[in-house]
Amino acid sequence: MIRLFLTILGLLMLLTSSLLSAEWQITNLDNGLKVMILEAHQVPQVNISTTVKVGAKNETDFYDGATHLLEHLILFRGTEKMTGEKVGEEMRRHGAYFNGSTSQDWTDFEISLPAEYLEFALQIHSDMLFRSNFGPEAMNEERQAVMEEININEDNPGAKVYYSSLKSLYKGHPYEKDVLGTKGNIGNIPRDSVYAYYKRYYAPNNMTLAIVGDIDAATALDLVKKYFADIKSGTAPLDQYNPPPKYSQVTKIEIKKDIAQAYLMMGMVGPKADSPDQYALDLLSNIIGGGQSSRLWKRLKDQLGIVNSIYFAFSTSKYEGPIYASAVLEPAKIPEAETAIREILADAKKGDFTENELRKAKNSLLTAFYISHEVGLDIADSYTQYDSFIGYKYLEDYPGKIEKVTLADLTAVAQKYLNTDSYILTTVVPQ
Repeated sequence: MIRLFLTILGLLMLLTSSLLSAEWQITNLDNGLKVMILEAHQVPQVNISTTVKVGAKNETDFYDGATHLLEHLILFRGTEKMTGEKVGEEMRRHGAYFNGSTSQDWTDFEISLPAEYLEFALQIHSDMLFRSNFGPEAMNEERQAVMEEININEDNPGAKVYYSSLKSLYKGHPYEKDVLGTKGNIGNIPRDSVYAYYKRYYAPNNMTLAIVGDIDAATALDLVKKYFADIKSGTAPLDQYNPPPKYSQVTKIEIKKDIAQAYLMMGMVGPKADSPDQYALDLLSNIIGGGQSSRLWKRLKDQLGIVNSIYFAFSTSKYEGPIYASAVLEPAKIPEAETAIREILADAKKGDFTENELRKAKNSLLTAFYISHEVGLDIADSYTQYDSFIGYKYLEDYPGKIEKVTLADLTAVAQKYLNTDSYILTTVVPQ
């Protein structure tokens, strides 16, 4: 079985290695736009992703939620040349999938469609990014859409425990913000202020654009220049950064909702994306809580039977990323679960890892990494998103960095980041 697994892993590495290599053609236009082009002729498809280096981390209190609101407006509310309905109609006529996403660190816009429509895709992509045209009525309609998203998150106990935990864990830090913003701010921020925010930061020098697909790179670059080169540079975004607070004790937060089960999150602060610690921390997280064969699952789910599900994760971010254990369980089991989690984390700090655990974790992470780079749109998204805050080389170096992690490295990051006596414990429990 192990031999079969390693064979499959090897095949995945061979299939994706050519897409994670020096085949990328990278050009910086005079206006600052970074263009990354990768020919991938396996299927007659082209995928375009543009990541803007603006996320919730760039918002002052006045602009809370504006970045995500802008994502909606750019995607659905039309341009100076066509209405939102016309944009959707043209996308459907060309068989295009288009979407966007907003994080604490960036905003991403993507298009995937048959390769023969590359020029159409770049033309409409440019139009949407730089010539969005939303009036007060359209703005108000998207306000309502975003507020409904906020309502959905508020009613989702998993989302509630996560964002409530981050709000306390990162007090004063940009990651305390919910990307969606608050209903009060979304409902009241002036249209002209959002438009000014858009015109200030949504500029080519604040973007990375990637094209992956069945295209000729030289032709694709000419088309990018045709539709993007005349756009003027803009203002570089300012991060609203403050270091996260230091905690010297356990802080507990309980939220009551009309639910049947309890949701628990034990949160701590990890390293920034540029820290070498993150590779060992990824592996440590996998060993502790990366699935049904992890330490947390075996102890709390299989042996003690006190949780319905549990996992442990570290989220790579531009600044200090969160480390957290998350579980769904019966309310009465919360104290026992907290104690068991602390015991497992304390054991990890003693350095009781085995070579077999480390190898298994490496295989698991590498398999997930290569699978995530099999699809052209995923590759384009991944490269532009990581390039926006740490540089695309991070992705190409990741497998090698993971392979170099030792047992001593695991122990070192466990002792450095697993704060068993100072963490935020957030629970959402039945009323």
